[in-house]
Amino acid sequence: MAYFNHAFCKTFVVSDVEEVGGVATSALTAGQAGLVSDSNWQTLATGAALPTDSLVYFVQGSFYSSDSIGNNPGHGGYKESVKSKGINPKFINRLAKQDDVAAVQSTATLSVASDCVPCGTSLYVRMDVKGTPALRFLNHNAYAVGDSANVCCIDGQTYIDPAVALATASKMLLADPLISPFVAERSGGAMDVTIAGVTTQYTIAEVLDGTYTPSTDPITDQVSAEANFIGAYVDTKFGDCSFDTRDFYGKDPVTIIPSLLDETGDPCNDCGVATSVTGKSAQTLGETVIRDLLLSENYRQSPYNQGNADSARIREIEMSDELLAAVDRTSTYVAYYIQHTVPRYNNPSGVFDNDQYLYKIYVENGSAAEAEMNALMADLVTASGVALETFTV
Repeated sequence: MAYFNHAFCKTFVVSDVEEVGGVATSALTAGQAGLVSDSNWQTLATGAALPTDSLVYFVQGSFYSSDSIGNNPGHGGYKESVKSKGINPKFINRLAKQDDVAAVQSTATLSVASDCVPCGTSLYVRMDVKGTPALRFLNHNAYAVGDSANVCCIDGQTYIDPAVALATASKMLLADPLISPFVAERSGGAMDVTIAGVTTQYTIAEVLDGTYTPSTDPITDQVSAEANFIGAYVDTKFGDCSFDTRDFYGKDPVTIIPSLLDETGDPCNDCGVATSVTGKSAQTLGETVIRDLLLSENYRQSPYNQGNADSARIREIEMSDELLAAVDRTSTYVAYYIQHTVPRYNNPSGVFDNDQYLYKIYVENGSAAEAEMNALMADLVTASGVALETFTV
C-alpha cells in the first residue's frame, strides 16, 4: 500500500472577488477571482448555496495583458484564466486563514535606583544584539559594554545621580560601532527620570548637556532612572527593475538584551533591573507573496528569467513585469488556504492514495478583497462542513 501525503500547491493573488453570479470566466479581469461551476463555467453568487451536482473551481483572471503563446486567445495562452482543480466540497479537508503579522521591534529597559552608584564606583551596562541582521553583519552576535567611569562626585557627595550615570553608560553603548546600527534610544527620549514620584522624560543628550539638573543627594531627593532602547528592524530590498528571487530581504528584527555588570564584569543582580521584549518577525510580506507567485508560475511552465545579461529583455517579452506589478512588495497580505483531495477510484493494485491539492490565496491586508474572501470561504465552510481555521505564524 502506498501513500503520498504531499499536496500539490498553487498560488493566487486576488485583488477583487466577483460576488455576482453568472459572470463568464473570460470576463474576469486581472486579479479578479470567484468560484465557478463546471456546469456552465460561470461564477457563483456569494452567499448562495454551492451546487451539489457539479464541481466548483476557484478561478482568477490572468495578470497578463496579451496572449502571445498561441494564435487562439483564451485557449491555453497567457490570458487564459488561472484555475484550480475541480473541487468537490465533500472532499475538502482543510480551510484556513493566515492573518498577517507585522514586524515588532525588540525593546529593552534598564532601571537603577538612587543608591545604585556610590561615589568612587562606576555603573557598567552591557547590551547584547542577536538575530539575523547582526549575524549577516558580523557572522556572530554582537555586544558592547558602556560605563559611567568619567562621572565624578563633588566634596561630601555619597552617591552619583543615577540618571547621569545611566545616561553616560548608555551614550557609550549607542556610540559603539558594532551595535550602533541595531540599537537606538526610544523615540522621544530614552531617559525616564523620577524625582520624588514625579517622572520626566529626557533624551540621553539632555541629561548630559545641562538640560537636566543632577542631584547631589539622590537618596534624599528620591531619584531613580530608567533607560529605554529599541532594536532595529532591518528591511532591505531591491527595486522591481533589479528584482531577483535570490535577493535577501530582511523581515527579522534584532533582539536586544540589556544587563547590568559589576566592576569585575560579572552580572550584577542587585545593581538594578534589566528587562527585554523579544522582537517579532513579519509574515506574509509582499516579498514572500511575489516569490510564491513566481514559483507557481514556474510550475505552469512560465519561468521567471533572471541571472542572464538579457534577462530584463526576456522578462519584458514574457510579461513577467506584469506579475511584479500585481504584488505590492511593501505591503503585508492575508493568506487563505483551500485543501482538498481528488480521489483515485481506479488505481493500480496495491496503490490506494488520493491526489491532494492546496491553494494559497493572497489578498492585501485590510483591502476590500479580504472581506470578499471571508464571504467566499464562508460558502465553502457551509458546503463542506469543514470549520475555517484561523492562525498566525
